[in-house]
Amino acid sequence: MAATVAARQDRSAIARSAATTRRWILAVGALALLILGAAAAWCQRGLAAAHALARHGLWTEVHAPLGRFLLVHPRSPAANLLCAEALVKDDSQPLFRRITESIARLERIPDRAPEGAQARIATARIQLFLRYEPSAAWHSLQRALALDPGSLEANLLSWRLLELLGRIDDVEPFFWRSYELSPAADRPLRLREWYASQFFPQSSLADLDTLMGFRQAPSDPPDLVEGRRLQRFLRAEPDQPWNHAALARWFLSRAEPDFSRELLNRSRDLLTDEQRCDPFYVATEIDVCCELGEGEQARAALERWPSSDRGRRYDLARGRVLQEAGDDPAGAVTAYDAALAIWPGPVDWRTVTRVATCLARTGDEAGAAARREEARRIEQLMQEAFHQQLFRGLANLGDPAVLSDAEAFYRGLGRDREADGWAAARAVVERGRGPGDTDSQASDGRQ
Repeated sequence: MAATVAARQDRSAIARSAATTRRWILAVGALALLILGAAAAWCQRGLAAAHALARHGLWTEVHAPLGRFLLVHPRSPAANLLCAEALVKDDSQPLFRRITESIARLERIPDRAPEGAQARIATARIQLFLRYEPSAAWHSLQRALALDPGSLEANLLSWRLLELLGRIDDVEPFFWRSYELSPAADRPLRLREWYASQFFPQSSLADLDTLMGFRQAPSDPPDLVEGRRLQRFLRAEPDQPWNHAALARWFLSRAEPDFSRELLNRSRDLLTDEQRCDPFYVATEIDVCCELGEGEQARAALERWPSSDRGRRYDLARGRVLQEAGDDPAGAVTAYDAALAIWPGPVDWRTVTRVATCLARTGDEAGAAARREEARRIEQLMQEAFHQQLFRGLANLGDPAVLSDAEAFYRGLGRDREADGWAAARAVVERGRGPGDTDSQASDGRQ
């Protein structure tokens, strides 16, 4: 009997102990959940805190709260986008870390995310402005535009990138898209930037060249600055055809075709056969060959031109080969006229002069005389004194007389679309609602 009572007491004690243990476990678990919940809430608030710091430009302080949030949401597109921005803008971080880690963060953001296009644009900025890789930046921008064709930022940056490579003949589609996407008040700024890019390209890029370290002093000659820029691009991307072609064209502009030839010869060991068929590269090679009197090589280069990309640049190259290497002046006239129908054909008086020369060779003296007169008319519109005055005047977009001069200039070229834009800007000013003239960071794509 006593043994039975003792056994019952033991079982009761064990039950009480087990119950106490369960209560402790539940209490500890509840406390742990409370702590975890508080920690999660603390981390969750990190993104909002980081955004608040970023709005005040406190980039060094952004990392800690953002890092807490990323512990909980490591693949958050918004958080990774902000993290990349903070890394790029935090000058206290080593440059190599800022570049590599920011790109790694951006690569975590898929194209399908709402932030996908913005991530590709951010990547392009790093590639262009910090890594000096225009070809890589171009591919990132085209990805962004495929995701969001209505991105003003991507169109502006594509425009500037082509300018940096000296490809001003190729920027028109990006200008018009940027113009259409810009608020009405900013459209005069776009027109001014367009004018500068076509007629004062080196001045148009002055701020960017300074930002990127190519202009080391205000007195640096513009052509020297351009040479530094193109050489830096080539060092960063020696395996890309655009960089070889751009630098070769720079040497051509300095009347040094032998250096252009040497550069293109070296590029053969660095580029694939497919890359050597890039239209910009092939057109450059043709111009170099023609300058050096290498007719056979020019014809061979033209045969490499891809059939999928035969616009103005192809027509110019074909015309030159037919004129200088093919002894076909009539065919050259047809090719040149096709090129002159596309901007910057209306201001390309040199090509009009080539047409006149070809017509004279065919025996059409009347046609040649008419084209020579056309070339003189265009050349007069290109007089440096006029453009210097107009360029300086356009610093003040509130002056209706200057806007009227810009309108008249484009009317004289038969470019009614630009002329209508300047007329609209003048009408706004004259109604007393001037568009103003702000410091346009958009001129280099940095919205």
